[in-house]
Amino acid sequence: MKVIKIGGSIQKDEKDYELILDKLKKEIDYNDKNIIVTSAIKNITNQLLDIIKNTDKAMDIVTDIYDRHVRLLSKLTNGIEFERSFGEISKLADELFKIAWSVRVLDEVTPRVKDYILSFGERFAVILLSAFLRSNNIQSSYILDPPLITDENFGEANVLLQQSKENLTKKIDGINGNVIVIPGFIGKSTQNKFTTIGRGGSDYTATIVGKILGAKEVKLITEVPGIMTADPKKIPQAKTIPRLALEEAIELSQLGAKKLHPRTFDPIFNTNLKVVIEGLYEEGSTVIEGNCTKDDILKGIATRNNLELITIESTNIVGKIGSAATIMSEARNANVNLIAISQPVSETVIQLVIESQDKDRLIERLNNLNNLIEDIQSRKVSAISIVGCGLRNKEISAKVINKASSLDPIFISRGLKGVSLTFIVDEKDENSLAKELHEVILEWQTK
Repeated sequence: MKVIKIGGSIQKDEKDYELILDKLKKEIDYNDKNIIVTSAIKNITNQLLDIIKNTDKAMDIVTDIYDRHVRLLSKLTNGIEFERSFGEISKLADELFKIAWSVRVLDEVTPRVKDYILSFGERFAVILLSAFLRSNNIQSSYILDPPLITDENFGEANVLLQQSKENLTKKIDGINGNVIVIPGFIGKSTQNKFTTIGRGGSDYTATIVGKILGAKEVKLITEVPGIMTADPKKIPQAKTIPRLALEEAIELSQLGAKKLHPRTFDPIFNTNLKVVIEGLYEEGSTVIEGNCTKDDILKGIATRNNLELITIESTNIVGKIGSAATIMSEARNANVNLIAISQPVSETVIQLVIESQDKDRLIERLNNLNNLIEDIQSRKVSAISIVGCGLRNKEISAKVINKASSLDPIFISRGLKGVSLTFIVDEKDENSLAKELHEVILEWQTK
């Protein structure tokens, strides 16, 4: 059993699909089942979001989405497959037109309706990719209804593993062919409502499917040749990381590397499943498997900006049980995610790192605690994280911390199993520290 995920960013024109075909011909095992997980084609998810944001233009947006898929279908398929799949895409488009019309009339979208609208991207893509493969002599079938069963936490639904296994196994057993295309990113609740499992969820779909079907390997085909030591747009010297231990991969995905779903690698725990991230346009790949070894030193950095540091100072919170919890409750009530938290043993200061867009909302709530808080300050910051199993080594971690100390980080924290260090620094120091830490990575990799 093999699971292959095709990213949406590499499904934009016929040239992409020719490269995908070449890749799949090399990967498909004709003696076993092959599950192809697909994302929506490039920019379709954003267009579906525009239906929700611009309800007055909803019908025009759906028309454009429909036309894009039909034009691409006409370039990718032969006459028989075009006719067959044109009818299927048109039927799905009629369904989307109806919901778009309702949204325009009501001018209101609930989380459940939003997930329903977003589900169309992957469903269109399943029909398109399967038709293309059949037109090129790969006998492909597809499952249009999402096989993953979830709860009803719309927008970030949780996959119910046992129900999903039973559902997917039943669907696959009813298909004779070796190649089966399924939608990523979306699921269905136990009440048969469409759900989504978070942006970037097609990667997560692929690893979950790999786990529940007992696959030996999951391959994620994307636009970049694996996970890189840094963002090459910011650091041109960045290189592809050949191998990541599971702990390292989880930290990098949580920190936003390659925009992977934060839970992409969760299903690998306690399995022999190997995940390979591979580029479509150029050679290079990253293998994720196993735990840290003595050969795993430093692997990569990830940066996060548009952050705000909220500093709360008060002697009133010293030794007062529940004062920190009260402050955290205000953040929760303001619907603000706390990215990082720091408090000294003296208890006189609490520092919270949040998204910049949430600053005013949180400060407004905290100002209501004037009997507890004496002063509130804010400043723009960035988070720079370095990842590698070698950070468990005192010599290596000391080298990293010493290098970062020249830029006077505001505070430092360790990640999962000690394989990452995150530095919160003033926004203006982000690029300098990222380059400094990347140099340390390259230095250790050549030793």
